[in-house]
Amino acid sequence: MACGYAITSMMVLLSGIIGAKIAPSPQFATLPMSAMVIGGAVAAIPAAMLMQRVGRIAGLAFGIIISLGGVALAFYASLQANFWLFLVASFLIGLNAAFIQQCRFVIIENANNDKQVADGLSLALMANLFAAYIGPEIGSLGEGLIGTGFSGSFALSAGMLVLGLVILMLCKNISPNINTNKANSTRPLSAFLKHPVFILAAGSGAIGYGVMALVMTATPISMHEIDGHSIEQTKTVIQTHIMAMFLPSLLTGALLKRGFKIRLIMAGLVIYLIVTGIAFSGVSVMHYWWALLLLGLGWNFMFMTSTALLQQSYTEEQKFKAQAANDFIIFSAQTIAAFAAGWLLFNYQWNGVLWIALSITVIWALVVAYLASRQVKSAVKLERD
Repeated sequence: MACGYAITSMMVLLSGIIGAKIAPSPQFATLPMSAMVIGGAVAAIPAAMLMQRVGRIAGLAFGIIISLGGVALAFYASLQANFWLFLVASFLIGLNAAFIQQCRFVIIENANNDKQVADGLSLALMANLFAAYIGPEIGSLGEGLIGTGFSGSFALSAGMLVLGLVILMLCKNISPNINTNKANSTRPLSAFLKHPVFILAAGSGAIGYGVMALVMTATPISMHEIDGHSIEQTKTVIQTHIMAMFLPSLLTGALLKRGFKIRLIMAGLVIYLIVTGIAFSGVSVMHYWWALLLLGLGWNFMFMTSTALLQQSYTEEQKFKAQAANDFIIFSAQTIAAFAAGWLLFNYQWNGVLWIALSITVIWALVVAYLASRQVKSAVKLERD
């Protein structure tokens, strides 16, 4: 999971910067990031269904192999400064993201109780601290290593994927037996979409990821291309952001074990409001640094909580369908956010991005408050008495 996510974190840093340099128009700069997220959305349902048929290990290996093809194509596209090939490469790299995200469900499947779920999710996200550091480092170290662009970054990232594949091949027995009871597994999708806990879990995951992706995607371009901060400063901000996404996981896990679910989601939304306040106040390196650090913390609260909540909306036999629907919703939100980031940035500047992030956050906070008070608590116990 960490090796695969390292490539994603590298693309967070480089995709917009490369796009701004080789795109036919600056407004297309975030299209590579959008293409990567679209890849995740497109693969969300097939990834879950494939793993249901062939198992977790084979499915994850398939995702890594696809990503290797994307990295190879990105290497060539970067050398040739071919924007359209780079879009295809980004899409292929994004396909693997859907497979990587399934790792968190492996943890849930192998846990015996809510405390083990919280501990497992905490450790898994903590492992991604490795990705938070090494991904942007690979992106920065690869600049000028081969040619004048970032082709060397993609050569280095191929090695990370191979390492991940080797580690995966050493794993055994990570897929519990699948109950194929047709009466339960054929439950219609509409049943999940109407479930109040599913709405809260999938919606919070989507909003958490969407707002984060919107601000995060715009940041490297705003910092480096518009405000003139160096690539090193931009890399540091992105690394801090990604580390903040995962470092608080032990704290979040401890709070989840105490039964704080809705409160954690609301805390994440409040942190998002603080992020916009800081970002509105200036565009110095430290304004970006603090905003992106808190953005990562807010995401951690919302994502870990939404993942823990999701399992309460389905049975064992229904898990693949529910997980596929959840991830499709989340990746779709990311896709829209990543695509909109560049357009908003170049048409309405940095403040335009922030106003959209602020509006979405306030609206979802009202929705969560409504669900918590009127529907969710009657369907499942989410807080401690």
